[in-house]
This record gives sequence, structure tokens and C-alpha cells, in this order.
Amino acid sequence: MIHEDTGEIDLALGVRVGPSYTEAQFLASPLARRSKVASDPEGSGYRMERQILFGRQFRVSLGFRRGKLAAVELFQVGAESKASWDEWSKHEELERKASHDAWLLSMLGPPPYAYPWGEIASQHDPRGGYSRIVVRYTGAGA
Repeated sequence: MIHEDTGEIDLALGVRVGPSYTEAQFLASPLARRSKVASDPEGSGYRMERQILFGRQFRVSLGFRRGKLAAVELFQVGAESKASWDEWSKHEELERKASHDAWLLSMLGPPPYAYPWGEIASQHDPRGGYSRIVVRYTGAGA
């Protein structure tokens, strides 16, 4: 669940992240042992194993700036990953975006999703070829 009042997100293994969550807390968590370092030019990032969150399967990435959580990316995935970009389709990516939109609407109501702690956005990047949900925390290492 995404808690609107605090911006906290309940992840797997009982880990809850939010605007006050630190990289040190993450590295000490059971999720860190099951994560990979991800490229992040503005700080440090970690990509976790697939997780079932709120009834859907997601790939989850955390981005830290100056040791504090700055962003959480949620990317809904199917039962199997595509083997290569040759299997990618714009139509499927736009369907993922629509699914993200519907999921956020069912939990949070209609957008915009702007809060004192930050914002939530469902985005489609046509140049990158993917859709994602991004939870950004304002003031996190900014």
C-alpha cells in the first residue's frame, strides 16, 4: 500500500520505505541482500527482485540522494520477462501505462497525486520505451 498521508510504501519482507528512509536502513534490511546495484547518475540506486505489491507483481527500484530515499520506481511485470527488445511492443507498453493509471486510481483516486511529502506519477517514456510509476520525495537529499 502507498500511504497518502506519509508517502510510505509497504514492500516485501515487512520493509516500509518513505521520505525518512535512509540508504543505511536499506543496506541493513533483508531486501538489500536480494537486490542489485543499479545505475543512478545522481546518487545510488538498487533494483530489487520482483515483488507482489498490493496484488500485482512489480519490479521495484530505490534511488537515494545523499543517503536519503529520493524516489521509488514501480514497474508492473508479467509472469515472465521479455527475452529481448525484439519482443517489445509500443502497444504493450501503453497497456502497462493504462494498468498503472487504473491501479493508482483504485488506491488513491484521480490524479494529480501531489502531497506535502512529494508526488506520485504514472509515466510513459517513448524514447526509453517503458512505462513506470515514480514516487518522488521532495527534500530527499535535494
